[in-house]
Order: sequence, then C-alpha cells, then structure tokens
Amino acid sequence: MSDFLKVIILAVLQGVAEFLPVSSSGHLVLAKSYLGLNSGGITLELVLHGGTLGAVLIYYRKRIAGLVRGIFCGDRHSLRYAGCILLSMIPAGAAYAMFSDIFERAYESTFCVSVCLIFTGCFLFSFRFWDAGKRSDAHIGWITSFIIGLAQCVAMLPGVSRSGSTIFVSRLLGISREEAAEFSLLMSVPVIAGALIVDVARRGVDGSIVNIPVWEYAVAAGVSCVVGCLSISLLVKSLKHGSFWYFGAYCIGIGLLTLI
Repeated sequence: MSDFLKVIILAVLQGVAEFLPVSSSGHLVLAKSYLGLNSGGITLELVLHGGTLGAVLIYYRKRIAGLVRGIFCGDRHSLRYAGCILLSMIPAGAAYAMFSDIFERAYESTFCVSVCLIFTGCFLFSFRFWDAGKRSDAHIGWITSFIIGLAQCVAMLPGVSRSGSTIFVSRLLGISREEAAEFSLLMSVPVIAGALIVDVARRGVDGSIVNIPVWEYAVAAGVSCVVGCLSISLLVKSLKHGSFWYFGAYCIGIGLLTLI
C-alpha cells in the first residue's frame, strides 16, 4: 500500500472520528501503528486537523459569522458567548502546560489508547439510561463553560473523545442537546487552531510527513474536511434522535479488540 493511500485512509478516519464521539487521536494512534506510517517535520495530525478545522468553519459558518459581527458591534450576548468559549480553553491549556510530557507519552502507547477508548465507551453508553428524560433548561454560562473545559482536559488523553466528554458533561449540567453539540464544536475551533500553532512553533514548517508531494497533503486535508462536515451532521442527528449511546458500544468494542 502506498504512503499516499495510507494518508487518505487516515484523512477519512480523522474526518469521521474528530467530531463523532469515538476519539480521533486514539484512532489515529492505532491506525498509524497498524499501517506502519511514521511522521516527521510537519506532523500528519497537523494537516488532518487543519482539514477538520475547516469543517467546523463551514458547517457553522452562519453562526460564526453572526458571532463575529456581534463581537465587533458590541453585542453583549455575542461577547459573553465568545468569552465562554475562551474560558473553556483555560483548563486544557493549563493542563497541557503542566503535564505535556505525560500526554505525549500516552500517544506512544496503544495500551493506553485501548483503555481510554473503553473508558469513553462506558460513559457514552450510559446515555442510553439517563439522557432521554434529562432536563434541558440550563444554558451556557461562565461556570458551565469552565466545567465543560475541565472535561476537555481529560480528552487530551488519546482514546478519550473530546466531543463525547464535553457533550456528556454539558448534558449532565442540563444543557439542551442542540446547544451542547454547538458549544462543543465551536469550542473546538480555538482548540484546534491553537494546537496547529503550537505544533508549527515547536516542529517548524520544514520537513515532510511521508515521501509524497505537498499537493497530496492538501488532498488529504480536503478529504478530512469533507468527511468532517458529514460527521458533524451525523453527530447532531444522533443527539437529536437519542442514538448517541451507540458510539459508546463501538468504543468499548474497539478498545477490547485492540487489547486482545
């Protein structure tokens, strides 16, 4: 199998797993291990995450445009919502600054990924038993956004889903399914963008992922973007129809299979 085909496979996997609650980082670690694909210079994750960042910007383009206009016009609701998004980033940023070595070592362990996938699967599967009758009268505020940000800290471990953990905690706090999904995805924009900036700053922009032309990197980013848009749509529909817990069964199965 050519390196380019491997990258495309990972691009599809990234687009699917970045937004569906199955942990893109965990799947990429496992897939790269099994495909025998190593990266250097600009990392493979850098390119693929750039594609999924584009997916969020495209899917929520109207919401983001309205939010930006509101910020520049001094709209209090827009300023408050943007502030909540920024506040949600603080716990993850602090955790990475203090424990970056631990997080990076975790990415080298398929055993750690497997255990984290099972953990993700367990809390997602619990949606089947309590989410249907959960109250939904709370809204995103300063306290709730910070608590959701704490959930994002745990998701820095490969195998723990960022969207799954943040939506799970949002629902525990009584936030509606639609608002929980929207906030989880919008708060991923500065997170992914920040990760890209940090990665470029640390690793530089020279070097290559694998021995393929640069234009093929762009194809991979485009694939992850298109697949990411479809995945966001599926995520929102699964929450709306009460089938979110299916992803928990999947994560448990994949985690156990990988351990075996």
